[in-house]
Amino acid sequence: MPEQPMLIIDGHLDLAFNALHHRRDLTQDVHVLREREDPKPPGPSHPDSLRDRKRPESTSRGTATVSLPQMRQGCVGIALSTIMCRVQIPTGLLDDGMRTQEAAHAMGQSHLYYYKALERESQLRFIRDTNDLDETIAAWQNPDSTTPIGLILSMESADPILDPEQVNWWWEQGLRSVGLTHFGANTWGHGTGTRGGLYADAYPLLDALAATNIALDLTHASDLVFWQLLDYWSGPIHASHCNCRALVPGQRHLSDEMIQAIAERGGVIGAVFAEFMLNPEINFDDPATYPQTARRSMSAVVDHIDHICQLVGNCDHVAIGSDLDGGFGREMAPIDYDTIADLQRFLDILERRGYSTDDIAAIAHGNLARFFRQAWEQ
Repeated sequence: MPEQPMLIIDGHLDLAFNALHHRRDLTQDVHVLREREDPKPPGPSHPDSLRDRKRPESTSRGTATVSLPQMRQGCVGIALSTIMCRVQIPTGLLDDGMRTQEAAHAMGQSHLYYYKALERESQLRFIRDTNDLDETIAAWQNPDSTTPIGLILSMESADPILDPEQVNWWWEQGLRSVGLTHFGANTWGHGTGTRGGLYADAYPLLDALAATNIALDLTHASDLVFWQLLDYWSGPIHASHCNCRALVPGQRHLSDEMIQAIAERGGVIGAVFAEFMLNPEINFDDPATYPQTARRSMSAVVDHIDHICQLVGNCDHVAIGSDLDGGFGREMAPIDYDTIADLQRFLDILERRGYSTDDIAAIAHGNLARFFRQAWEQ
């Protein structure tokens, strides 16, 4: 590998969700975030003082590993980062959904305006077209500590889109990738953990999306929805953060047939860095199999990349879609990972596993850059 860090495009991060749901200032160093979130011992003040009370913690937060300084340190110069709010009744495992689509829309607006605030501070730069993409890639060939991180705006669950008439407004705001479903059955159809298809209202939404150059993200689709989308949609498709069902059981992952279908349509699959998605002893459909801490290393991510490359016959359809800090923290990330800067060390693991420099560059950034160039030039 060259001494200069290689540009990484992360195909899936939940930056706004982390900032707003977990109340993290992502402009700060990860280690500052960790210090802020560590429980503090009781002080000598009055027993009913605020600092003496036990602070409630989010059930899904975990130890922080992602912030903008660490992204810059690891040359993660571009990310597909989400507007992420679904309609779902809270459960013991998932407490971050909304009960109505109107509330999901409002939360989606807050995510959008968080990114706009970071853009105003030159922390981020929206990437809306090929010119923006090429200029951002060029800036990251010789970055410094103030180089803005490129943002390709994505939406994980289309619940924040109130109706097809609103699609063009979202496009104008910079939205460039949409997944219709998430966990459970939402506004437009069935997602992870359910059996069922698209609802009738989903098809006018798809027609409105197709009138733009928005890419359709097949992540979190139920099996039936996955195939319904492929049958109806003729535009660009990808799976921003999915692993292989052949290696780890569960409907959340892609079957070999799904992987081949995505590759045949020119799509790209982002490999996920979560224990739930890497450990073959875990069935994603059965929470009883979930461990308390991670046991797999980043090499397990390469196993999934290997499987996809061997299945389709090349390295053209795989990327990084880390999902780091996406409902989990360092405790459920690979055991040899500490912060997102360690994605550079992941590239070294690819090299040790026999990938050429060209193949590593394709996985790190080239495949996703090509995918969006092609989508936007249609």
